[in-house]
Parts: sequence; C-alpha cells; structure tokens
Amino acid sequence: MAILGIGTEIVECIRIVKMLETHGEQFLARVYTPNEIEYCLRTANANQHFATRWAAKEAAMKAMRCRNQGVRWTDIEILMHQSEGANISLGGAAAIWADHIGIEKIHVSLGACRTHATAYVIATDEAE
Repeated sequence: MAILGIGTEIVECIRIVKMLETHGEQFLARVYTPNEIEYCLRTANANQHFATRWAAKEAAMKAMRCRNQGVRWTDIEILMHQSEGANISLGGAAAIWADHIGIEKIHVSLGACRTHATAYVIATDEAE
C-alpha cells in the first residue's frame, strides 16, 4: 500500500451555520448530497454534522489534489455506517480523477466539538 495523498481540515461550526443562514437551500444543494442532507437533518446537532462533512470533503479534495479537475462538492459523499464509522464515496469527476491517479481507497477520520469540526483523509492505492 502506498499513500498517494493526505488532507486535513478544521472549520468553525459557526462558519457553516452562517453559510446555511445566508444561502440556505442553494448552499445545501451545492455542497451536500441528498443522503447527507437527510442524515444531518435527522441528528440532534445538524449544524455540527454539516460542518464535519464540509471538513471531510475539503480534506478529501486536498488528499486527492483535485482542485482544478472539475470535481464538485457533491462528487464526494460522506457516509456513516454503524459498524464501520465514516466512509467516503466518490462519484462523477471525483471518481474519474481518483481512478486516473490510482487512488483505490480513501480513509477518513472525523472529529467535532461544540465549536469546531475536523477531518483527516488519506488516499491510498490499496484495494479493499
């Protein structure tokens, strides 16, 4: 297994709250998939979950070095599995770019507190 990229991000939860207040549905649709929106809205602290997903998407873009490759925020989806924890699913331009540069697995670790959300992502050539 080779590490092909590493990305990390920290965001103030209030920053995402302000984006939601200012841009509402437009911000949600541009950044989050319908599954992510549904998941976050079902939680007790939706704003913290939206912030955590934003941090994870930003960290994934850094790990994949895909800023200028046409990857959209919604091409990167953060999924939660009770038995496995957080996973990242790639679609669209993100999946194409990952395949092009040999990324086979994206590892993600999420963290949050009342004020901040963090994410750490490692992209590898390891198949599951």
